[in-house]
Order: sequence, then C-alpha cells, then structure tokens
Amino acid sequence: MASATSSESVDSELRCSICLETFVCPSTLSCGHSFCLRCLEAAWVTASSFSCPQCRATFPVRPQLRRNVALANLAEQLRVGDGMATAVVCDICGDGQTPAVKTCLRCEMSYCFSHFRPHLENPRLKDHAVVDPTASLDERRCRNHKRELEFYCTVDRSLVCSSCTIAGEHTGHKVLTLKDEHEKRKTRVGEETRAVEEKRKKAEESVKRMEAARKEAQESVAGIRGRITGKFARLRDALNEDEREALRRVAVKERELLSRIEEDIARHKREIGELQAAAARLRALQHERDSLAFLQVGSASVETPLGCPREQSGQWQRGSWCKERDPKEICTPTFHFTGRHHDPLP
Repeated sequence: MASATSSESVDSELRCSICLETFVCPSTLSCGHSFCLRCLEAAWVTASSFSCPQCRATFPVRPQLRRNVALANLAEQLRVGDGMATAVVCDICGDGQTPAVKTCLRCEMSYCFSHFRPHLENPRLKDHAVVDPTASLDERRCRNHKRELEFYCTVDRSLVCSSCTIAGEHTGHKVLTLKDEHEKRKTRVGEETRAVEEKRKKAEESVKRMEAARKEAQESVAGIRGRITGKFARLRDALNEDEREALRRVAVKERELLSRIEEDIARHKREIGELQAAAARLRALQHERDSLAFLQVGSASVETPLGCPREQSGQWQRGSWCKERDPKEICTPTFHFTGRHHDPLP
C-alpha cells in the first residue's frame, strides 16, 4: 500500500500542471516549478507579464527556458515503466511528436532536422559534440565532474572527461580521444570478425560433410534393411511351403495308419466272437457224462486246437492266429520327410 502511494506521488511530481501529462522536455523556473517547455511558451504568448502558472511568481524579463535534463530523464523512465516510451523527440518543437535526428551533448537537447540546422551552419555551434538521438544524457557525462566524456584512459581502461585528465585521478595518464580509441578497437573488432567468419565457414563445411555422411549412412542402412526384409520374406515363404507339404504327407500317413488300425480292430472283434463260441462248446463238453458222446464230440475238438478261431476260408491258421502285433507298431507311425530348411521329421 505504501509502495503504491509512493509511486503515485512520484507520478504526480513528474506531471505538468498545465497539460496534466507526463513532462515532455521539462523546463524549471527560478521559483522551482517545472512545466513542459511548449506549455510555458503557449501560456506566455498572449500574457502581458511573465509569471509562474502555478505560484504566480512574476519575472521582470522573460526567463531563458532550458531543458531540465534530470527531470527529463525521470519522466522518460516513468514512461518506460508505464509502457509509454517513444522515440526521442525534438525538444524545440515541444509537441512531443516530432522525432529528433541528433542530440547535442553541449546543449543537452535533441533537435529535429530543421532545428538542428544551426549546428551545421553557425560556426560557434559546429564544435559541439552531437550524437544520434538519445534520451539518457547522464550516461555520457562524467560522474565526478558532470562533463562530457571525451577521452579514454589507457592506464585505467575507463572513459574520462577533460577535467579528469587535468586535475583528476587520471592526471598524467596516457589518454586517447574517443574517436582514436574507437578506430583502434574497430580495427581489432574487424580482425576478430574475420577470424570468427573463418571459423564459421569451417564449421559450416564440417556440418555439410557430416550431413552428407548422415545421408549416406541412412541410405546404406535402408538398403541393408531392404535386403534383410526380402531374404526373410523368401525364407518365410519357403518355410510355409515346407509346412504345407509336411502336413499333407502327415495326413496321408494318418489315413493309411487309421485304415490298418480299423482293419485290425475288426479282425480282433471277429476272433473274439469265434473264441466266445468255442468256449461255450467246450464248457458244454466238460459237463457231458456220456463217455461215448463225450469222445465223439471231443475227438473233433482235440484235432482242432482249442480256442483257435477259424478264418473265413474255413482253414485254421496254426500258430499265426494268436500272434498279436506290438501296440507301438500299430499306433506309432513313422514318417521320413525332409523339408528344405528342416531336419527329418521324427
């Protein structure tokens, strides 16, 4: 809250009491009050006497109006803080709009082209130091003597004014004019610029070489990737064909095996039926009490091996009918298939 009040107080002190705007080229009267230079001139155009618009203090003659540099700098800082900073304007025009083309360090004022012309034509003004338009003149003056910085001390490596070289702490030091030091450093900067440009060109050439190498590497990798993809695609096609052929052969073997197994099952079922009939006859014979009948019936049974089934041809297959196959031989098929990319199948 206190900070806001302080800011408002400073703002009010930097406003012209005539136009109520932030000072533009402020000028301070001997009574201590300040106004925009253009506002004062406008107020005195039709006045019969010259007086302060604020305190009404009168002056016997028209005061010489000069720009208050410190107050102008504060006003400019206020405009910067408020986002109102504009280009440097002519202090003589006083309209706050006409842009300045030069700033005179001796006069401490900025001029538009028409008002700067006297500095080009008047011999007494030609020796004034002029620079590009600037609103901050304090930076171009010596802090100790408030005079224009004109020299460069080579001993202390600092900017100094003429008073510093005569009666100040730089007395006896080797000094150069700002122009001479400027040219000297400009030459050195030119050499450094050329060195930097040379390094930049070499760096650009290196980048071009590396970019070319990157492109070549990318193309090489793309080619390798394409060859690998093509090779494995062909391998997959071949493997798929081998798989289909192997499965086809397995299916053929499966049909052959199942057919044999079905035949064996049917034969065994027939044998089981015949054996059951033979067992029934033998049980009946076992209970026969008549010796003659037993022997008559039993003689045929003795001639024929007990329990041996008869084939469809009616002939007994002695010794061969009861020989059974190994279940592994019946149920385990053997395949001999060799794919193009595989070991023989088990």
